[in-house]
Amino acid sequence: MKADNIISFLQYILGMFFNIAIVAVVGYAIFALTVRGFNFGQTFASEMMALGPDYEFQIVLDEETSATEISRYLEERGVLNASRRRLFDLELFLLGRLRTYQPGTYILNHNMSNTEIHHVMRRSPLARAPHETITVLEGWTIRDMADYFESRGFFTAEEFIYVAHYGHFNFSFLLGLPDRPNGLEGYLFPDTYQIPVNPAPGDIIVRMLRRFDEIFNDDLREQAYERGFTIDDVVIMASVIEMESRLAHERLMVSQLIHNRLAINMRLEMCSTVKYTMDDPPERLSIAQTQVDTPFNTYTRAGLPIGPITNPGAASLRAVLNPTPHDYLFFVLYNFDTGEHFFSRTHAEHQAADDRARARQ
Repeated sequence: MKADNIISFLQYILGMFFNIAIVAVVGYAIFALTVRGFNFGQTFASEMMALGPDYEFQIVLDEETSATEISRYLEERGVLNASRRRLFDLELFLLGRLRTYQPGTYILNHNMSNTEIHHVMRRSPLARAPHETITVLEGWTIRDMADYFESRGFFTAEEFIYVAHYGHFNFSFLLGLPDRPNGLEGYLFPDTYQIPVNPAPGDIIVRMLRRFDEIFNDDLREQAYERGFTIDDVVIMASVIEMESRLAHERLMVSQLIHNRLAINMRLEMCSTVKYTMDDPPERLSIAQTQVDTPFNTYTRAGLPIGPITNPGAASLRAVLNPTPHDYLFFVLYNFDTGEHFFSRTHAEHQAADDRARARQ
């Protein structure tokens, strides 16, 4: 009886593998026929249209160019429509051809089929991929970046701001973000980048988002989850820490102070959240200025601001999740040159520290 059971089990396993093999063969056959059909249609269309230099264009791949970026660029140039782009992405995934593409410059034609595009881009490139080097500083806002890129002659500041606010970028950490006026603020990671010559705003944004994804790794995500924070919570708090303190050890103290205030439902009352919405903020805010209500103003609204107020670096992101324990609730800047603060536990101590700071200034 045992032998019969074993034979039946083996027959079941062999049957299952046979069925899987049939499904795989049929699936590949459908894929191959679909590719051939698209290529035939493209070839037929090409024969009906003129070919030549006017239909040629360059595509530049660098070391970080992803499959998505290649197909997106080809769709923007009108080479791929939405259906062909999906097929192109599928081919890249199934055939693994992206790994064979070397960084460099390639000449393509608007009338090429998918197969012809793959064939050309598997050859050696015409030249090494030219690039520009940019450095985005910690604490820069989207507006600061836009002005910098315009000064470099890449595109206008308004073009970058528009794409940063309204562009669609496929990163998991962006899913579920609330609709707010500052778009990707907080997620454009400050660093030094190699970018293509004559970049589009999206070329730069994708690199910064990819870098954010590398920095905000699984370890930080797990720490955020353990504290009951979303990624967005951490980025918002990190952006405030970035603007409130220039000193490494003080970032950890400011982080704990924010945690302390949130724990007792005390308003954060951070000047940086008021200055964010001002065109030309003063060094020191007046009482009247702190009472101008905006979704970012933590003097007039409880909890965190509606969104990040700058793009924080790695140190500020980590400070949110690894603060220095203390019971301070107040702090005031007393040295504009070094960025040092007085920290206090009570309002009376804070008022005395504020008087000392004013006298020092």
